[in-house]
Order: sequence, then C-alpha cells, then structure tokens
Amino acid sequence: MSGVVLAALVFVTGVAAHLVASHLRAPRKPERVLVSFMAATAVAYTLLYLSGGVPSLAPRVVPPAADFLTGLAGLGFLALGYLEFWSLIERSFSLRIVIDTAAAPAPLAADDMAAAYGGGRGLAWMMAKRIEDLVGSGMLAADGGRHVLSPRGRAVAVVFRALRRVLGIR
Repeated sequence: MSGVVLAALVFVTGVAAHLVASHLRAPRKPERVLVSFMAATAVAYTLLYLSGGVPSLAPRVVPPAADFLTGLAGLGFLALGYLEFWSLIERSFSLRIVIDTAAAPAPLAADDMAAAYGGGRGLAWMMAKRIEDLVGSGMLAADGGRHVLSPRGRAVAVVFRALRRVLGIR
C-alpha cells in the first residue's frame, strides 16, 4: 500500500512542478516537456521507493516487489490520465470553439468563429501550429513548400486507419 500512496504523492508533486515550469517559461515543444515531467515522476518514484528512505505509509500486506509494482502501475495510470486531460485542454478543436464563442461579445456566425479561433489567431494559425507540431514529432517532413508523411507518420496512419475501420469510426 505504501507504493500507491508514494506514487500519488510523487504524481501530485510532478504535476505541480510541470504547471509551475509551464507558467515560468513557454516551451517550444510543450508535449515533450509534459512527457519529460511524467517520465521524471517515474524515476523519482523508483528512486524514493528503492532508497528505503520513505517511511511505511500504510501497513504492508503484500511483498515489497508487488507493492513497488502496484505503485508504479498506479503512477502510470495517473500519468496517462494527466496526459490525456492536458491533450484535451491543449488540442481540442471543439473545446476551443466553445471557449472562443463564450469570449465573444455577441453571437458568432461560422465565418466569425473561424476568424475568432485561437483567441483571434484564426484557423490558418491552427493549421500552421498543428503542421509545425507534426513536423516536430517526426510525423511529417517538409518537402519544398509541401509536407509529406515520414516513415513514422505513414506507420501511424496505417495503424490508426485500420483501427478506425475496425471500430467503425468515420
């Protein structure tokens, strides 16, 4: 049980550190920073647990290896949840439309929504930002004034196209 409690404490500390760092400096690649912070929480958890310097936070009813692995699995679950939540807030196209419409002084037509998107930066900004992120993640490669799928991007497209077909998602 100590592993799960320690994992929760390390996770909360990692999220707080990520939020502070994100507000102090706007990183060029926020996704990498987020993943780095979550990876650092796993390293911190492992080091703290294995150092033996953490007092027993609850009666140990399982072997130490099981306690450690249970905590690590819990930390992984929390980290994935935070990654998904962050991604929803950062990347949700529909959520951004709702936020921008709520900030508008009057009702918006579709063209007004397109112009207001991203705090007034517009849909062209959103496309440029997404393409930049895809190039940065290695999914797309610049080819003159155009973009092509990288081998990694092609593999991801094949897998997810198949998954969409299997799940009946259009």
